[in-house]
Amino acid sequence: MEISGIQHWIVAVVRSASLEGAAELNIPASAGMDGAWSLAALATGIDQDSLAALVARHYRLDVADLEQSDPHASKLLPGRVARRLQVVALRYTDRALHVATADPVAMDAEREISHLAGRTVHFEIAPPGLLAAKVTATYPESGELQHEIPPLRPDAKGGQHVLVVEDDADTRVLLRAALETAGFRVEEAVDGPDALAMLESHGDAFDLVTLDLKLERMHGLEVLKRIRGNVATAEVAVVVATGSDDPAVEMELFQAGADDFVVKPVDPRRFILRVQAVLRRRHGGIPQGHV
Repeated sequence: MEISGIQHWIVAVVRSASLEGAAELNIPASAGMDGAWSLAALATGIDQDSLAALVARHYRLDVADLEQSDPHASKLLPGRVARRLQVVALRYTDRALHVATADPVAMDAEREISHLAGRTVHFEIAPPGLLAAKVTATYPESGELQHEIPPLRPDAKGGQHVLVVEDDADTRVLLRAALETAGFRVEEAVDGPDALAMLESHGDAFDLVTLDLKLERMHGLEVLKRIRGNVATAEVAVVVATGSDDPAVEMELFQAGADDFVVKPVDPRRFILRVQAVLRRRHGGIPQGHV
């Protein structure tokens, strides 16, 4: 059978595996992902789980375990983006985000996710049918409205307002310099009670708080819980700076309401990217303070 036109990438996958029926398979590059997978599975007589393994092996990726996804990872990806791209955030580190997809060659999606999450993206492969069900369960449209906040406030005096909560003077200077260079307005607090007092009286003036975890007068985790427990400050974005990369600590931070975290010693450029990523996720646009 003569095949003409540009073929979908999944055709190359099944042909490279020398599957029966693959030589005659004709799927145009314009085919939808669900249709392409279904046609490939039907023509070759394999199920979609087996096809996912072939796709993963062809592109030297892992097969996604959708049942073992970390629910805290989903906070790093807005639901509207996950639903549009049909992806699920599986797990994360300070530097990387593992994402389930049925389209391993979607480089535009990879760049968009990396931009939003502030992390390097690693794709893992899942069949589109299973993936769609997981996307719906992980990012329900009805649950997203509670995370939406009003558009960014215009501010004639400068960029968005950040409160730096840090008891180490050198680190405060570093964070303030990085933020101001990136166009943010910055206030400082040296401990938890000081920060809570500032937020209580001027909570609506701040767009984001950077919070050291191991503060002396009040532990950062307690400060975070009080921020989230106060209706006046509950919607303020919080990025926690921690000296630990222990997954248990990361989980505890997300459970308490942190938007993200950075590991000390803080790299200024990565810190700014992480702050901007949090504000993009919360506001759905580009932060006013930016490099």
